[in-house]
Amino acid sequence: MAVCSRRIVSRRVGTRVFTGLTAVGVVGVLAAGAVVVPRSVAAAESEWVSVTVTEGTNLTASAAPDGSVVVDLQGVLFRVPAGGGEAERLTSVEDEAAMPDVGPDGRIAYQGYADGRFHIWIAEPDGSEPVQLTRGGFDDREPRWSFDGTTIAFSSDRGGSYDIWTVDVATGELIRRTDDPGQEHTPAWHPDGRSLVYVADEGIAAVAADGTTRTLVPSPGDEVALHAPSWSPDGGRLAYVRHEDTRADLVVDGRVVTEGEDVFLFAAEWLDDHRLLYTADGALRIRDLAEGTTRDVPFEATFELPRVDYRRKEHDFDDRSRHRVRGILTPVLSPDARQVAFVALNDLWLMPLDGTPRRLTHDRFAESNPVFSPDGRYLAYAADRAGTPDLYVRDLRTGRERRVTALDGAEVSPAFSPDGRKLAFQDQDGATYVLDLRTGRVRQLVPPLFGPGRPSWSADGKTLAFAAVKPYSARFREGTSQILTVDVVTGKQTYHAPGGEHASISTRGDDGPVWSPDGRQVAFVVDSTLRIMPVAADGTPRGPARELNGEVADAPSWSGDGRRLLYLSNGTLRLADVTTGKARDVDVPLSYRPDVARGRTVIHAGAFWDGESRRLRHDVDIVVRDNRIESVTPHRAGTHHRGRFVDASEFTVMPGLVDSHVHQEYESRFYGDRQGRISLAYGITSTLSVGDQVYRAMEDRESLDSGARVGPRFYATGEPIDGSRVYYNFMRPTTGDEQVERELSRAEALDYDMIKTYVRLPADRMRTVIEAAHELGVLSASHYLSPGAHLGQDGTTHLAATQRLGYARTLTATATSYGDVVALYGQGGRSVTATLFTTEFLGAEEISADPRLALYPSWTREKLLADTRDNTTAPADPDCDSADCREVRALRAVAEAGGRVVAGTDAPLAYVGAGLHANLRELVGYGWSPYDALRTATVNAAENLGVAEDVGTLEPGKVADLVLVRGNPLRDIDAAMNVEATMVGGHLYTLAELLGPYTGGHGATTAAAATGEEAAPAPATVVSEWADPKVGARYWWHAPEVVAADHAHSCSAYDRPGR
Repeated sequence: MAVCSRRIVSRRVGTRVFTGLTAVGVVGVLAAGAVVVPRSVAAAESEWVSVTVTEGTNLTASAAPDGSVVVDLQGVLFRVPAGGGEAERLTSVEDEAAMPDVGPDGRIAYQGYADGRFHIWIAEPDGSEPVQLTRGGFDDREPRWSFDGTTIAFSSDRGGSYDIWTVDVATGELIRRTDDPGQEHTPAWHPDGRSLVYVADEGIAAVAADGTTRTLVPSPGDEVALHAPSWSPDGGRLAYVRHEDTRADLVVDGRVVTEGEDVFLFAAEWLDDHRLLYTADGALRIRDLAEGTTRDVPFEATFELPRVDYRRKEHDFDDRSRHRVRGILTPVLSPDARQVAFVALNDLWLMPLDGTPRRLTHDRFAESNPVFSPDGRYLAYAADRAGTPDLYVRDLRTGRERRVTALDGAEVSPAFSPDGRKLAFQDQDGATYVLDLRTGRVRQLVPPLFGPGRPSWSADGKTLAFAAVKPYSARFREGTSQILTVDVVTGKQTYHAPGGEHASISTRGDDGPVWSPDGRQVAFVVDSTLRIMPVAADGTPRGPARELNGEVADAPSWSGDGRRLLYLSNGTLRLADVTTGKARDVDVPLSYRPDVARGRTVIHAGAFWDGESRRLRHDVDIVVRDNRIESVTPHRAGTHHRGRFVDASEFTVMPGLVDSHVHQEYESRFYGDRQGRISLAYGITSTLSVGDQVYRAMEDRESLDSGARVGPRFYATGEPIDGSRVYYNFMRPTTGDEQVERELSRAEALDYDMIKTYVRLPADRMRTVIEAAHELGVLSASHYLSPGAHLGQDGTTHLAATQRLGYARTLTATATSYGDVVALYGQGGRSVTATLFTTEFLGAEEISADPRLALYPSWTREKLLADTRDNTTAPADPDCDSADCREVRALRAVAEAGGRVVAGTDAPLAYVGAGLHANLRELVGYGWSPYDALRTATVNAAENLGVAEDVGTLEPGKVADLVLVRGNPLRDIDAAMNVEATMVGGHLYTLAELLGPYTGGHGATTAAAATGEEAAPAPATVVSEWADPKVGARYWWHAPEVVAADHAHSCSAYDRPGR
């Protein structure tokens, strides 16, 4: 099977990034709300937007011997003349140069990311003749020249944590200067050329030539961070940056020397014993300590951005034709290799190989993770028919089944032991358990971990293996997804690389490891191809991993004789011979028709907002024919005599809301049937996934489209395409062009609705992905305005979120954006999702009294109540001193400059449903009008998706996506959350209908009895034995407090040296 059915060729537009410079500042931006209209498939070479900036957000600077200043401005190095003026470009976007330091001979050292890892580079003063000094699979950052120009100090994680290293410029010799277990970084030389000062966790320390270290500035406390120390030329004074909340100051000799400045978190460079060059307030600034004065060095630089201009994918909202099912979820081969079990269209299926699938379930509940017993007689799986996911075991001979767990949380990912007497499983917190099926005894084997993969048993039943993340350091969260083995008796945990030292399992979902029945091999997916590795009985590798056949692969499972492997390849089931790799298709003859509404509905609305007008209309009739609005007219009695009549005379009808930033499958196994109902209950009619485990997303999209599952319309995608390191369990690590092409072939085959590039993907591969997405007619987004905007990317999914740099180029540590950011979004016509992570505007009494709480699973409900418990009044910040207010005002500036702001939540990292209203309320609370805030979740969102001709506003001919709310949302944004009913494409869901299955008190389902379960021993309800967290203590990232922090889903753009 070919990797790509139609190879997506990278056209490499946009290699011209910076050209002529003109002093136009940030004026001339597009009018607020202006839209870039798609016209052609790709940006032609002449279709560029020039953006000139005179400010820089988090720019870094270094003075050259000739008095000029080298700056990193939005990911490109420039030279600003002495005294200021037009900036000369020195590097390209693809170099991803940062943290420049000019040596005594004028050569420039910088950290470059061209190959997908940070390394130390040097270049001539004009940026030419770049030379790479460090190499390998580790990150090397923050170079600083020695005073004699022979050596460069830098920080690196090549020793297992961040330490200070030096490299000899002539020979390349590396010397490790510190080896403490903490995080040492951002070095600077003492003038004696022998000592180095650096940040050590939260304090500042120095190391002498003989390796002895001493603390210069102790940690000031948990809420304060110290950054970027530097010694004066005489070695007598020490400067550094002190950051606390929304204040960042320059400190010299322990005294704050700035007042009211937004000092950027980078080293101040001593020009002499009393003058310092530093960056603050978007400017290059020189401070004279002797005179107490400052002056700015003015600059201007022009960016030429490719226009976002391509033909958008067509979405046929009226389609009733039959479609082949592509969402085949968690397929598993029976031990005799004669049957396949899988989930599709919201049900569990069993299919003879090349036969006709047979439904094993046919209900509204969500099933997941089927697995055969070793003898093939039983099938275990998870289902939420009792309110939250529990484990069920079905006898395939008799059809009878029993519920075997009933714990308080979610039980998922079952795996039979080799003797068939035990089930390993996991919960919503990432803990791993073992259930004895005979006694019902449950033992926690592994405490919670962050996003582990599914467990697999060794042949002797003594060891479990699953994928788990192994970070490179505590400073940055990313690492590789490796194989973690656990001794079932002692709990001992051991990591094994899935091949090479820096190899990473493709996803920690359904990509292995999966133990062969004889225990001699494990199968897993690396670089999106299937690998097999010989192992000892306990999982210790006994040889290199080999690639089976080079096909794109996911979700492997073994035959009982170990001779065959079943897997998914771009939506097709494939069965391969383990010895030869030769594979064939396994046909799955399943199809569905989209559930397009039929019939006539008349809604009598007391008030009506169409999404365009700034005022409500009153007393109108909305006639819906099938799935579209036929008319909107003044109310006339009797118009409801034909079809369904909805009396909304006490309500306002408004456009349905779009959550433009979800990861809908991240916790879908835990939410089950609840998730879609929650969204509808809060008026959300569409969700856009910006990254999910692909087959879960495809199954969800088809289940929703077919009407088999209740929920909003779902614009789905697969895993974000990441670089050499990953964090979340649903990111796709990539390290080469060929692998990126594999990921794009999957996107094409499975018809993604967007493609996200993630934190560690370098610029050249970002460009490949962006161009491929646009050829498919779908948007592409990332966390990076730069380099994304320079490469033609549509926009960003946050104003600022996790960055590989450890800081953002869009928002400073004090939550401030400058003119460069506003202009690049605005004049560049880019979008940004206002993902605000807030609950402060959700009132305590409002939430606690809300009947929709019953829809949330208990653990989420309790957290929502705790997070809002103290919210007795809405926040007030008239001076905009808070980070939240500053970010909202930055978003407003982007909108006014012509950028497109859309609303999103990052749910379920934020709260499904309620989180979108929390975002809208925060926008209004900090200065937006309710009208403009609502449009971020309606009109703007539809334009962003390329579907504004069909949704986003309420007018004749458009799809009937609408919400009935109590109150006037144009006057009071809180009213938008007072949802009484939601219509998606003509299908109406009342709040009572959505709540119905979960009205048995605190979210317990009322439908658990109608399952036909066999009379059997009661399911396990308690955990009999808890794992000792100390067993895994040798891995610092297994510590409960670290895992808890990971589960808090921090998306901070800034690194975490004090972890």
